[in-house]
Amino acid sequence: MKKIIGVALSALLCGVFLGAPTSAFDPVRAATVFTNLAKDPDLKNPSVILIDASTKEVVFESNSSAARKPASTLKLLAGASVARYLDPKMRFQTSLSISTESSSVVIQGDMDPWATFSAYNAKRLGQTSLKYLAYRGHAELEAQAGVPVKKMTIYYNGIYDSEAKNMKVYLRSKKVAVTVKPVSANEAQNLVSEPVINSISPSVLQMTHYFMKWSDNILSERMARLAAKSAGFPQNTTGIRAVFKKVLAEMEIDSSKLVVKDGSGLSHDNRLTAKLLGDLLLEVYENPEYKLVADSLPSGGINGTLNERFIKTAPQAVGLVRAKTGTLNGTVSLAGYIESEDREYIFVVIADRLSRSYSASKVARDTLDRYLGKIALPLIPVIPVPVVTETATVISSTTP
Repeated sequence: MKKIIGVALSALLCGVFLGAPTSAFDPVRAATVFTNLAKDPDLKNPSVILIDASTKEVVFESNSSAARKPASTLKLLAGASVARYLDPKMRFQTSLSISTESSSVVIQGDMDPWATFSAYNAKRLGQTSLKYLAYRGHAELEAQAGVPVKKMTIYYNGIYDSEAKNMKVYLRSKKVAVTVKPVSANEAQNLVSEPVINSISPSVLQMTHYFMKWSDNILSERMARLAAKSAGFPQNTTGIRAVFKKVLAEMEIDSSKLVVKDGSGLSHDNRLTAKLLGDLLLEVYENPEYKLVADSLPSGGINGTLNERFIKTAPQAVGLVRAKTGTLNGTVSLAGYIESEDREYIFVVIADRLSRSYSASKVARDTLDRYLGKIALPLIPVIPVPVVTETATVISSTTP
């Protein structure tokens, strides 16, 4: 009996290692799963495309050429533009100095996208705190004067106008009358008397990882604008639209239905097609120049905006889906890659006809995750551990 059990176990192990039939999802079976996904009433007739990354074959599509609301999957275009036009090692500086003018300070910057007026975010993420620069500037003036300073001027260049206004509001809440004046880079430098602080941002690489993984809208918007400027376009929404279209044109991807109202996906007026995102993800998959984008995607059940996904709905897919999420009122989208043993699929799902409620979005996300879980399979199968039951032990011990 012991010999029989040993032979059976050997056969089991040989079957695992020598290519016994598995449940790998070939394109035909994957297409069946996505056919059912596209018809599922919880997703309300979504726009869908599924591509075999190795063959570039479109395995399944439904409404893939329809212009839909992308939500934050639009950040894939921001990421691609950053990868194309910004140096991944580049960092940004913001400095505070005492001015040559009386009761004045100078703030100079490189339009650091990482700078923030939120003291909470500055502490939590180590971001340059513009609130602290305002506070420190006033404190330095008082220290030099030796008396309370109730009026001051902030000359600034290379920070966002909105942040300069925030400084004014903050200091006024401290009973300080503040004038903020934008100046040119040369004027700012000529006004510097004594440097106080110089803050340096993380690299473009690190910031891109962050805004893609955690879908940071402000950071995505600002970095898209910087990419636009680097590409020779205005540093505004018009420039973002232009740089997105330029990147797509270089990839030979049709952008005729692309509508861009921001660099983050927050606007309900943004439009693109699932086919556009699918073609973009295929280019990212093949072209090392865009490796930054693929490396920045959240991983299902592990990190970023996918950190809590799949764990309960499709635990077998944890770690096998890397994708950019998107959520707006009435919209749930997901676009990225899914591993299925020796295959990798590119998928895009945009469900933008949902009811504008949290419950509808939650149901749509869970439904989508369950379908993806039907395809996700690890390359190395899990080898079952043989369990010797008490009955088997008794039989074995009593057999001559």
